[in-house]
Amino acid sequence: MKKNVELKITSTQYVENLKPSGETFLRELEKEDSIEIHTEGTLYSKGKAMYISYNESKEAGLENMRTLVKLNEGALSIRRFGKEDKGLDMDMELRPGIRNITRYKAPMVPLVELELYTNSLDEDLDEDGYGKISVDYRIKLDQIFIRRNILEIEVKPSLS
Repeated sequence: MKKNVELKITSTQYVENLKPSGETFLRELEKEDSIEIHTEGTLYSKGKAMYISYNESKEAGLENMRTLVKLNEGALSIRRFGKEDKGLDMDMELRPGIRNITRYKAPMVPLVELELYTNSLDEDLDEDGYGKISVDYRIKLDQIFIRRNILEIEVKPSLS
């Protein structure tokens, strides 16, 4: 059964620095950017998988885009679709300990291939699907761009 939900989505991006610590180095995260979005979405289940879908915001430059998040057996899949041309603009799977390649197309940017490595995925959802999902992953585009992201999705009952 589909139900309307309130979503709080926070994406925080970090630059990783290596700091000397004796004969080794410690990895230190320096916050670079953070985005917090509050929106309405739809929550439903199919089999063992839970799905969250929502429309992206104009403020984020993603007008006419729809995102589908799927949580299934220790993996989080995120797919973003363009409503107008029905083209797939992002398709990524985040599974702890796994490195994979994803294609990503953003407004004003050509299609690029990103290497993703998922450090951790935690979910604290109740039987109704309410609670929080948190995923920590690294994004790499050749040697040009390497960032660490922490994505948190908080799912609450709809107020309307």
